[in-house]
Amino acid sequence: MVQAVTFDLWGTLILDEDGYNEKISTKRDELLSAELHGISQARISEAVTQSWNSIQKIRATLKDVPTTEQISLLAEFLDVDICPEKAYTEAVLHSPPPVNPYARDVLAGLPVKIGLISNTGRTPGSVLRTLLSTMDMLHYFQFTLFSNEVGYLKPHPAIFTEASRRLQVPLSEILHVGDDPITDIEGARAMGMKTLHIVQPSDLKKVAEVIS
Repeated sequence: MVQAVTFDLWGTLILDEDGYNEKISTKRDELLSAELHGISQARISEAVTQSWNSIQKIRATLKDVPTTEQISLLAEFLDVDICPEKAYTEAVLHSPPPVNPYARDVLAGLPVKIGLISNTGRTPGSVLRTLLSTMDMLHYFQFTLFSNEVGYLKPHPAIFTEASRRLQVPLSEILHVGDDPITDIEGARAMGMKTLHIVQPSDLKKVAEVIS
C-alpha cells in the first residue's frame, strides 16, 4: 500500500532541456561579474569551474557541500575576501527552467502525502523553494528536502530515511518518483521503497496508476 509519494525535482518535475546547464552557468558568471568589480568574467568562469571540481571530489563520497563552504572555496580561487551569495546561488531565478507539463495536474490529483527529495548543486534548497513558489508548486508538498541541508546526496540512505521520518510513513509504503536510475531508482529501492522511473515527461502521469 502506498501512503506517500516523494518526487525528485530536476528531470522529473522541472526539465533539464539541452543547453540549460550552460545557460545557467553563463548567467551565474554574469551575476558574479557584475558584483566582483575588476575581475573579468573569464577569470570568474575559470574559478567557478576549479572550485566545482574540488567540490565534486567531496560529493563523490555522497557528502554534500554547504553553500557557505562553496562560496568560501570560490573566494579562495579568486583571491578575494568574500563572494556575493545571491549572485552565486540565484541564477535559476533569473532564467527559470521549464516545468514538466504534467507536473501540476499530477501533484494536485494525488490523495496521499507528498514530499520532495532533491540533490542540489550550486543552487541551494532555499533558492529552489523560491523557484517552486514562483512556479505555483511549493504548496503541494508536505515537506521539501534538499541535499545541501541534509548533508548527504541521493542515493545515500540518510536522505530517504529523513523523508520517511518527516512523512511519518514507513519506507516500504512510500513511492519515490525520479529520472535518475542510480540516485533515484537504485537508491530508493535499496531502502525498500517503491519506485517509478521517469524517462520522458509523460511518464509522470503513471503515478496515479501506481498508487491506485
